[in-house]
Amino acid sequence: MKRWLVCFALLGAALLVGCTSSGLGDRVSVKAVYVEKERQYEARLLVLESTPNADTGQVSEQARCLSGSGETVYEALLDAEQSESRRLFYGQSELLFIGPKLMKEGVFDACRYLASNTSGRPNMAVYGLDADPDAFERLQEKGTDFLSSVQQLEKRGLYRTFLYQFSGQSDSGVIPGLSVQEGSAAFEKLTLYREGKPDAVWKGAKAQLARLLAGQADMLGLTLEPLSVSFQVRSPKLRFEPAFSEEGMELSVHFSGDIQRLVSPEGAALPGQDRQLEQAIDEEVKSLLEELVADTLGRRNDVFLLRSRFANLDEALCRALEEDGRMARPGAVNFYCLLRMV
Repeated sequence: MKRWLVCFALLGAALLVGCTSSGLGDRVSVKAVYVEKERQYEARLLVLESTPNADTGQVSEQARCLSGSGETVYEALLDAEQSESRRLFYGQSELLFIGPKLMKEGVFDACRYLASNTSGRPNMAVYGLDADPDAFERLQEKGTDFLSSVQQLEKRGLYRTFLYQFSGQSDSGVIPGLSVQEGSAAFEKLTLYREGKPDAVWKGAKAQLARLLAGQADMLGLTLEPLSVSFQVRSPKLRFEPAFSEEGMELSVHFSGDIQRLVSPEGAALPGQDRQLEQAIDEEVKSLLEELVADTLGRRNDVFLLRSRFANLDEALCRALEEDGRMARPGAVNFYCLLRMV
C-alpha cells in the first residue's frame, strides 16, 4: 500500500513539473507598452524573447513589436495581443510610452484606463515619446538598444512619473518627454498638465529644478544659459519654513548645495574666490524656481504639493487661502538660495 502511495505521489509531482514547464514556455514577456491616437488608437507591445546562441552558449534577448488598433485603448491592446499565439506576461513590463498626438489630448484618460487594467503595472514609468507608431516599431530593429538608453537616462537622473499616479480623479501632473536621436532616447522636456491638457513646458535647468521641488533629486546637473555656466549640485537640500504674515501665511524655501564641476567661458572658478559668480548663480536659480511656482501654485495647480507645507502650520487658514486665492498670489512662496563652490 505504501509503495502505491509513493508511486502516486511521484506521478503527481511529475505532472505538476510538466505543467509548470509548459506554462512558462507558452508565455512571452511584455517589456514596454506604446499607445498613440491617430484616426483611432494604436497600440504597440514590445516583447522580449530569450534566444540561446549555440556558438557562445549564451542567451540573448530579442525584441519585437506586436501591433494593434481599435476605437478604444482596450480594442487596440486586444488587437495587438491577438497577433501573438502565446500568452502575454505583463509582470515585467516597466515602461509606458505615449505618442505625440495623445500627449496633446487624452493622455490622462488613456493612462487612467491602463492603471485599472492588467496591461498596465502601477510602477510603470510613463514617458511621452516623439515617435509615431511606425517609428516606434523601427526602433526595435536594433534589439534592446533603445530600452537600454532609457534605462541609462533614468540612472543619470530623470523626472519620474508612474502609472499609479493616474489612478485618481486628478487631471493635473507632470509627464517627462523623450525624443529619439540616432536610435537612442534623449531627455527633451517636462510637460505640465492642468485639467488633462498641456499647461506649460519646462526644459533645461527649469526641468531639473522641477525634480528638486518634486523631491526626486539627490544630484542636479544645471546649465544656466544667461550666465553661460554648467555645473553639478551635490547633496541639494530644501528647507521649508511656513510663517504667518499680513496676507495670512507665507512659505520660505531655503535651497542649499555644493557646486561641483563648474564650466564657464572664463575657465574654472576657484572655491571661495568668486563670490560674484556664486551670487549670480543664486539669483538665476531663484528666478527659475519662482517661475516654476508661478506655473503651478500660481495657477492653482499644486503638482509639487506645496499646500501641505502651509497646512502644517494652520490647516483651517490654509483652506481659507485656497478658497480666496491668496495662496496663489505672487510672493506667497519665497526662495533663498545658497549654492557654494567646493
